[in-house]
Amino acid sequence: YEKNSDLAGWLTVEGTDIDYPVMQAVAQSSDFYLNYDFNGKEDINGSLFLDFRNNLQKPNDNMIIYGHNMKSGMMFGGLKQYLEPSFWREHKKVTFNTIYEKAEYEIVAVCLSKVAEDGAGKFKYYDFIEAGSKKAFRQFVENIKELNIMDEKLKLSYGDKLLTLSTCNSYTEDGRLFLVAKKCEK
Repeated sequence: YEKNSDLAGWLTVEGTDIDYPVMQAVAQSSDFYLNYDFNGKEDINGSLFLDFRNNLQKPNDNMIIYGHNMKSGMMFGGLKQYLEPSFWREHKKVTFNTIYEKAEYEIVAVCLSKVAEDGAGKFKYYDFIEAGSKKAFRQFVENIKELNIMDEKLKLSYGDKLLTLSTCNSYTEDGRLFLVAKKCEK
């Protein structure tokens, strides 16, 4: 944090090489860390970064971390292993320690989607930051069920704190692979 005050925390994903600092994006340059490393130097790998709308001091219902899906496996390149159900069943633990708290999450959904055009009326998982109501949360869960490639029942309840890991995936144009994880009770 002393080296770069944009540090939001540290993310570790069990069974992968994902063990990186997570930077806090800001509205003025929300995708800065897509092309810059922890030290602010230009880097093709970029950094993992938290959505600029997320608040670390008062965690939102859904914290979203973005990162490149690098062929080398760097950044979120290791998430593609979750496309295999057996890998998902054996590696559900995610640790996201922020500068304010230490937290463990369990991956409950592995989803494929694509970036929806503005105004298209399509579900945009990356716009779910705060539930706001039971109805909105239920709608989010129903949409996740549709996109989830795993066959287990989603165990999510209104009030659960979520962590979404989002990266590109070339299964379709503008494709996305994202994992939804639920915060574990202490």
